[in-house]
Amino acid sequence: MQQAIELEAAIKRRSAPHRMVRRWRIILLRSQGMSQQAVANEVGVNRPVVALWEKRFRDGGMEGLKEGYRSGRKPTISEEVKAEIISEATRPPSGHTQWSTPKMAKAKGVSNQTVQKLWKANGIKPHIKRTFKISNDKQFEAKFRDVIELYLNPPDRALVLACDEKSQCQALKRTQPGLPLGVGHIRTATHDYIRHGTITIFAALNYLDGKIFHHCSHFWRELSVGAIQHSCIFY
Repeated sequence: MQQAIELEAAIKRRSAPHRMVRRWRIILLRSQGMSQQAVANEVGVNRPVVALWEKRFRDGGMEGLKEGYRSGRKPTISEEVKAEIISEATRPPSGHTQWSTPKMAKAKGVSNQTVQKLWKANGIKPHIKRTFKISNDKQFEAKFRDVIELYLNPPDRALVLACDEKSQCQALKRTQPGLPLGVGHIRTATHDYIRHGTITIFAALNYLDGKIFHHCSHFWRELSVGAIQHSCIFY
C-alpha cells in the first residue's frame, strides 16, 4: 500500500523524466491487478518490457527502476586483486617471457574472462610487442632533426619514398620452363630447381603513385644503395 502511494506521488511530479514515469506506471498498474499484456497496451510498450521492469522492482524496489541498477550478488573480486592483475601483467612471471590470460587467471584464482576484461579496459596487451632499433651514429640526433624538419616543411613537389632491403634471398631457377597462364589452365612450374646462391634486393616505394624502384645485387654495398637512390632521383 505504501509503495502504491509512493508510485502515485512520483508519477505526478512535473519534473520527472518520461522514461521513469512510464516505469512507475507499469508497476502501479500491475499492482492493481492488470495483466502484463494489458499494462503493455496501456503504457505503449511490449510485454517483455513490462516483465523486465516488474522483475527489477521485485529485486530492488524503487531503486531497481533507476538507471545503472545492478541486481544479484556483489563482485567477489577485491580491488586489491584487480590491481595485482593489472600491475603484475607488466612483469613477466618466473620462467616465462610474458603473461598469458590462462596463467594470470590461474595465479589469481579468477576466470579468464575477468583477466581479459581488466586487461582490455586498461589497454594491456602482453602478447604484442613493437620492435625498435637504436642507432650508433654519433650524428644521429642532428640527422634525426633534419629529417623531421623536412617532413614538417617539405619543399615543393617533394618525393617521399619508403626504402628497405632484403638480404640473403635465394636465387632459384626452375629446371624446365613452365606453361604460361591461359584460358582453361593455370600456370605451371617444375617442382625441381637449381640454386644460384643468394642476392640482396633493394626497393623503394613512392607513396604518391605506388611506383616501386628496385635493384638487385650479389652483395650489400653502398654502391648498390646508391643505385636505387639514383633511380629515384631521376624518376
